[in-house]
Amino acid sequence: MKILKKILLTLLVLIVLLVIISFFLPSDYSTKRTATLNSTPECVFNQFNDFNNWRQWNAFDDSYKEVEYTTSDPSSGAGAKQSWVANKNETGTMTITESVPGQRVKFNIVFGGFDDPMYGDIQLEAVPEGTRVTWENKGRMGNNPLYKWMGLFMDKMMGSAIDKSFDNIRKICEK
Repeated sequence: MKILKKILLTLLVLIVLLVIISFFLPSDYSTKRTATLNSTPECVFNQFNDFNNWRQWNAFDDSYKEVEYTTSDPSSGAGAKQSWVANKNETGTMTITESVPGQRVKFNIVFGGFDDPMYGDIQLEAVPEGTRVTWENKGRMGNNPLYKWMGLFMDKMMGSAIDKSFDNIRKICEK
């Protein structure tokens, strides 16, 4: 019985310590990746600007077994929307908020269960090698201690999906 009390007390102290530390963790996160694709800015832009194209290369969906999409008509340009239900209960809506042909696509994503949206900014620049793409996602994790701890790993988690998405777009645009 004494051992059980010590274990429970240790767990309680550990949980309290993790919650206290979370007050000092940042609430904001940002992930930024850059890649150069041997393709025209128009081809790369069209992949990002049309939600119907995202299904071909979007590596963020790789972790889902089932995803059902609903895409607006039109499916591209400022104001276009795509909603999804993944694994039967994870929901979200993505909206293109700015679209400048050959230069930039900005969007926001609202995930079910989260108060704050994620903001994405994809910038394209013509370079001698093709197109330099800079993709940044940023947002707030709020004050939930668990989300703030999760925020420490957002760069690694999201960055690897962005890098894989770049590789997938290469296969489409570098033909």
